[in-house]
Amino acid sequence: EYCQELTSRIFHANNFHRKLWIHAGVCDVLNSVPRILLAGAGSGCGKTTMTCALRQALTDRGVDTIAFKCGPDYIDPMFHRRITASGGNLDPFFFPPDTLNYLLDKYGGSHAVSVIEGVMGYYDGLGLSEEASTSTVARSTGTPVVLVLNAKGASRSLLAELEGFLRFLPDSGIRGVVFNRCSPSLYPLLADAVTEHFGEEVKPLGYLPPTPDCSLESRQLG
Repeated sequence: EYCQELTSRIFHANNFHRKLWIHAGVCDVLNSVPRILLAGAGSGCGKTTMTCALRQALTDRGVDTIAFKCGPDYIDPMFHRRITASGGNLDPFFFPPDTLNYLLDKYGGSHAVSVIEGVMGYYDGLGLSEEASTSTVARSTGTPVVLVLNAKGASRSLLAELEGFLRFLPDSGIRGVVFNRCSPSLYPLLADAVTEHFGEEVKPLGYLPPTPDCSLESRQLG
């Protein structure tokens, strides 16, 4: 039920992808691949939990989904496969934009929705550059982004955090925000504040409350 707003808006959100970034790296064929990318402010913010929750909610509504993971991480796709199919990794370090688009079309084209999970923070790449980051995947594939923010121990400061991600680079591609570890009493206030502050630029799309029994702890990849 906490993902209801996000699942109801997912197809609407994907209508933004034709307006995001028009550049040579985006294959025309991807206009027929409904997709969304869940990015985070950093590791541990709840991207995997939110991705799995969203895919389960869509599956329960009869929507056929497939998941992708940005970067080389092989653990998160294991969680993805517990729900339904996984398309594997979209790694901009190894693959140029044309290959990323080819993989997304090849494995996502036969599914109703492709849900892409980001890696680390949205802009985190090699060193302090944007290279090989989640934002690189979003730009290369023209995929609309929903930002996952950890609401534990914060309230109005979340608006400042969201503002920073929206303004850090032009055309961030961020079209929605969801809050993890958010109390049911706080979310309506946050949703109203996001709408008041950002208008149509970015939409509040839902939240997950603190659920310790559903926590997916981080694992060392080595």
